[in-house]
Amino acid sequence: MKMPRVPEEFVRDVWHYQRFSADNLRSAEGKRIEILSPGTLNADTGPDFINARIRIGNTLFLGDVEIHCDASGWRSHGHDRDPHYNRVILHVVMTYGDRAHPATTSSRRIVPVLVLHPFLDLKTYLAWIQSPRRSTTALRCAPYNDRIPQALLAHRLEHLAEERIEFKVRRFGERLRALIDEERAIVCEPYPRYYHNPDEIPPPSSFYTPKDFRAKRLWEQLLYEGIMEGLGFSKNQEPFLRLAQSMRLSALRQFSLSDTEQIIALLFGAAGLLPSSRSVAEEQGRAVVRRLRKRWKEYRPSFTGPLLTAGDWQFFRLRPANFPTVRIAEFCHVLPILFSETGFHSLISLAKEAGISASEKNRRFQAMFESRPDDFWKYHYTFGSRAERSIGGLGSSRVRDLLLNVIIPILLLYARVFRDATLRLQSREMLLAIPAAENSITRIIGRQLVKGKMPVTSALMQQGMIHLYKYHCLPERCGDCEIGVACLPKTGSVVAFHHS
Repeated sequence: MKMPRVPEEFVRDVWHYQRFSADNLRSAEGKRIEILSPGTLNADTGPDFINARIRIGNTLFLGDVEIHCDASGWRSHGHDRDPHYNRVILHVVMTYGDRAHPATTSSRRIVPVLVLHPFLDLKTYLAWIQSPRRSTTALRCAPYNDRIPQALLAHRLEHLAEERIEFKVRRFGERLRALIDEERAIVCEPYPRYYHNPDEIPPPSSFYTPKDFRAKRLWEQLLYEGIMEGLGFSKNQEPFLRLAQSMRLSALRQFSLSDTEQIIALLFGAAGLLPSSRSVAEEQGRAVVRRLRKRWKEYRPSFTGPLLTAGDWQFFRLRPANFPTVRIAEFCHVLPILFSETGFHSLISLAKEAGISASEKNRRFQAMFESRPDDFWKYHYTFGSRAERSIGGLGSSRVRDLLLNVIIPILLLYARVFRDATLRLQSREMLLAIPAAENSITRIIGRQLVKGKMPVTSALMQQGMIHLYKYHCLPERCGDCEIGVACLPKTGSVVAFHHS
């Protein structure tokens, strides 16, 4: 079949919603392809889809997917020179022209190519052309859910909120068991990142006993990784987590955590974010870089973890105050507080303390993150980029998110492992006391579903809104949702192509 000329948006939608026959997929090189997850649509710079899971031949790959109309788009768009495309595991195109070169990354790896047009028919294209144009953020049930009872809506969001918190607790639990296995030198699967489906997280195993979890260093590494990942926002979560798993807390503890310059040298060095001093125009920045590079050079021969590169980090479309350089430096200044010899047990004690309200406990937790950057990082976004005014440190909204997504789930996990009913109850109270703070997802659900039927005043209820959107609304799993079943018309299949 000869395909008509199509826009890239069409190819992206075909891949996103898997509108093609996947029974006998083959790459342009003739290898069998099995798509376990097409990945998540990426709205920022970099590959079109991230965190895909695809089996090519006999190998399971975890990485990104890039979309083009023709295979020649890879080189013409400069992806062969851009390190942000080094994680691409599949190049999906509609056609493969005679003059197309193999897709190669800047690391010189050849990327397999999937040519889609042999696996779909003309009806798919015609359906896309004729489908109604609506925003990718529009909920399918938005025109029909006005009469959904408040009680059903509240019950659904409360249930999903609990499911989302359990998702976080189980994810940390799985990582904690992986840390135990590492200490036992047990060969096991690499630690995965569970973002696509909560059901992917295995249930707790009876293979472990409470005695296995008693070592404080395990919990501290878990907390260290969780905070580092949380500092990455959506764009830099993965490299921050990789950095925390590469430059372990135990490695930092070979030095005094209060020696902030040494800790910054280690983390920036392992992150690949220490430039050459000659590349920094500002005199003060050059002097700082020289000192840090000297300290990193002394430690580098004993470092056995994998190094990141500057290309692993995203700076595009980030406020300068959220640059990874700023966040790493800020974290280095709170490390001595959070990870002192008694730091972790202080977190447990504060959570369990009687006579203090949950709101006051949350405020005290947030106070632990009040970073006090040195004179250089107080006024710099990078080594060569000076801020016009003082950088305020970790904002209250970011610390709130760390409390919600990292600290309280780890407290709940600790309570579960050691069957501490008091800690569980107090952690739940802290969770309920975190106030709501809107983001793009909660605004969508608020405008198109809640519609003023009920107040949304807690962060916990907003967790239910986020979970609903990510795992039901966005993939259009309306048939698995009580609200969708209750309000959507029973009209058979619906064309699922979206247009901006």
